[in-house]
Parts: sequence; structure tokens; C-alpha cells
Amino acid sequence: MPKLSFTPWRDSLELLSIRSQFYPPSSSAPDLRRNACRTVEAWKLRGHLPHTVEATALLTDAILHDDAARNSVFSIRATYAAAFCRFVTGLVDSKLGGLRRTMFQRALHMGLPASFVELRHEATHRELPSLVVLRSAVHRSLEWLWGYYWVRIDGAAPVAAENGGGNGNDYLLGGTRGQIKQSLQHLLQADPAPAKKKARAQAVSVVSQSLIRICESESDGPQVLARVLLEDDILIPSERGAGTSIDGVFSTWDSLLQKITESRPSFLTVLMEEMALDLIKSGKSNTNTSSEEADSYAEGVYMWLDHIVTSVAWEGYRLYISVSYLRAICREMSNRWTVMLEQTLSNMSSVGEVEDSTANGRAVDFDIYFDDGWETLGMNLRPIGVESS
Repeated sequence: MPKLSFTPWRDSLELLSIRSQFYPPSSSAPDLRRNACRTVEAWKLRGHLPHTVEATALLTDAILHDDAARNSVFSIRATYAAAFCRFVTGLVDSKLGGLRRTMFQRALHMGLPASFVELRHEATHRELPSLVVLRSAVHRSLEWLWGYYWVRIDGAAPVAAENGGGNGNDYLLGGTRGQIKQSLQHLLQADPAPAKKKARAQAVSVVSQSLIRICESESDGPQVLARVLLEDDILIPSERGAGTSIDGVFSTWDSLLQKITESRPSFLTVLMEEMALDLIKSGKSNTNTSSEEADSYAEGVYMWLDHIVTSVAWEGYRLYISVSYLRAICREMSNRWTVMLEQTLSNMSSVGEVEDSTANGRAVDFDIYFDDGWETLGMNLRPIGVESS
């Protein structure tokens, strides 16, 4: 007997209509987001409303509430924070059933950026994040929801795996990837010789502006850019042998990555997350890649992570890095490379998140934070919201 499925919308066309109101097909289309939010509110009264649809409405409504002429800045921040926290909690809360997992584990399983989990903790247990941070997080959340749910409802992309699986990479569109590769060609063809330093700097400026526009106009732009840089022998040349330095690669690409980060800070967060996920995958067998090639690639990824989190060149950009997420992923998915990265992070003496949990002789009971997913973090890492004095 076929399994019945109840939905609050009349048919798939009505759901597709609401999708086009939340995500207009063009900038010239009329803004019907308020109407979409009202419709979803009515659907909620009927029951059986998927969390992804409700979260899209809440996040969109928070954006519409962002009007300083009518609302106070505190009200705007609170609305953003409430919508964002409900979005994340509804996806990864360990009390909602299923296998007993931490929030970080559920986020990794679903392909949800684990930095979302960290920001949820900050908004819940500490003071509200800044308006700039909340705006960026809400827009990234809507981008993630598009790829995780909305783009799949008409068969435009593979359906998510059972139990919320899928890592979000399945929907990377060829069009966006093609635009990025075309933009990068101008820089790949530029002469890196010191005598051509000025010409290369100009090329970096032009290419960075092109890539920034793609990241701003395409919902999957930052993630596709990260994957192209990692998979197309750009940040990690395939011809390099294990144990070979890539200092030359650092000097070649640092300026481009930093220019993009300056205009689109979320790009660095996405890039670091993609690198960390690749380190996890390196610990699993891959029949399509030899162990030597896999080790060489993983070593290159580790060297980039180490370079970004420790080098002077990246010192001014590290505020965009989720250090606690990197530590959590190292503890949760231990292999040769994540152990090395954990050691690097442990040796850092000036990371703001790392403090002695027993400072001033005051011990912290970490058990109360375990249900929120903090058991993956080290005992010398103070959970957000716990004062050390």
C-alpha cells in the first residue's frame, strides 16, 4: 500500500510558486517575499509544514524587518538571531529524535556549515552577534536552504539522501563553475615572474572583482569557487610530490584569496570548511585515487590550513575563521592530518577562543553543555557564555 504524504500546499505548482517568491528568478521580478511569508504562515496552521519551508519564511521575514527607519538596531539584531537560531536548532537539535548525536555531528552529516552551530551557541549563550555577522549568516542560510531543499523540489538536482543526507556538493551548477574557471584563466595565464609583479597585481585586482561578483550573484558561488580552487590543481598542484613545499603557491594565491575575503568574508569561512571536510575524507578509502595521490593532496590541504591559521600574512583575516569548529572536527574525525591540525591549533598562543576553563580558580561544569554538542571540544576551550572571571 502506498504511503500517504500530507502537505499544507494544494499541489506542487503552489509550492513552486512560493519558491519563486522567496527566490525571484531575476532582479527585475516583483518583490513578493512578504506574500510568501504570509502564505507559509497560513500553511503552518494546517500542519505538516517542513522545517526547511518554515525556516525560509522566518529568515526572509527577518531580512524584511531590517529597516532602521522603522525598527531599532537591537530589534533587528534580535529578529535575525531568533530566526537563525530556530533554523539551526530545527535541523540539528539532538532532542528531536533519531540517533544520539551532537549538534556538530548532525551538522557534518547534513552538510550544514558547522560554523552555523557555533554562531547559534554564541547568539544563545552570549551577547547577540553584530548586525553584520547576523546579516551574513542569514543570507548564507538562505543560500544553503536553496541547495539543500528548494532546488530539488522540481527534479533540478538529485534528491537529498534518506534521513537528511547529502553534503550540499551535489547541486554545484556547471554554469557557475564555468564562469569561475573562465575568470581564473586570466590569472593562470599571467606571468608570475618578479619582473611582472605590477602586471600580476593588476590581474589579481580584475579577477578578484569578477569572482566577488559571482559570489554575490550566485547562491552557490562561494562554495563552487572553493571547490574549483581545491579540485582544479590551483591551490594544490597535482604535480607536486609528497613532502614538497608549496610556499610559492602561497605567495601566488594569497593576494587573490585575501581580496575576495575583504569583500566577501564568508568566502574564507566556506573555504576553510571545505578544506577541513577534505581532510576528513582523506582518512577514508578512495578507489578512484591512489594512496600516494591522496596523501599528497591531503598534505597540501593541511599545509594551506596551517598557513592560514598561523602565518603573519593571514593575521588580519583570522577573525573570519571558526577555530572552535576546526578543533571540533579534528577531535570528532581523527586521522593523521586532523591530529596534526589539532596540534597546530593547540600550539597557537593568541587564539581568542582558547582560554583556561579554570581561570581564577573557578572550575566550569562542562556536563551542562554536552547536550548542545560541546563534548567534541577540549576541556581547555571555554564554551561561549561561560565567563572566566
